[in-house]
Amino acid sequence: MKLFKSTIFVVITLIMLGASYLTLVNYQCKQYLQGVSDSELQFKDGITFLKSTGNPYTGRAYSTVCGGECGFMSCALLHWRAEYQDGKLHGKFDAPISGVGDKHWFSPGDKTETHIYKNGIRVN
Repeated sequence: MKLFKSTIFVVITLIMLGASYLTLVNYQCKQYLQGVSDSELQFKDGITFLKSTGNPYTGRAYSTVCGGECGFMSCALLHWRAEYQDGKLHGKFDAPISGVGDKHWFSPGDKTETHIYKNGIRVN
């Protein structure tokens, strides 16, 4: 009986640790992905618009492999992460070192290729 209680205690402890870890990873992912998903944006003639308002977008945006938020198990595989001002790239644009594309991605903490844009023009 004592072995059974010890086993149950260990199993419950492992489940709690696992759930805590997933919660922490998901929180870190959401902090990393501040902004909107590319699914909320519309790209037209070099200008990026927020679909819900039709206005040129200002803020951070990202494109994930799963096509949206982090989700369960921290789907934080990114195709790119960028900053926009008045619908144009302005600030950092992070991409995988292997290049931007559906088969190329990076995770938070990975080294990325970072480009700097000013008013839609790449300055580095």
